[in-house]
Amino acid sequence: MKTLVKIFVDHEHLGRVMNTLTELGITGFYLYEYKGMAPKTWRDFQLSEDPEKTVKAIQHHAEPGVLVNTVIDEGECEHVVKVLEQALKGIRYTLLGHAVSIMKVKGD
Repeated sequence: MKTLVKIFVDHEHLGRVMNTLTELGITGFYLYEYKGMAPKTWRDFQLSEDPEKTVKAIQHHAEPGVLVNTVIDEGECEHVVKVLEQALKGIRYTLLGHAVSIMKVKGD
């Protein structure tokens, strides 16, 4: 079985994630740029009922980040997570793992 590993990290730490994955021999990944709010920020956040004000408020308070995704063998997951945790020590990140029940890749 395969595992989809998702790593949420601030922009300034993307290089550290990419270097760590490469050192682990992982060269297949894809990225999403996003803007998000940390739970501490969101906890005290009150939204207006006006959709335009709500969108502007979120845009103003949200921080840029990157989501790095890669698919690895299930047996490698624990080791990859431990190495990433060590590499990202002292910075804000989120790691998620999802079991992949099916994966089809069609080449050129």
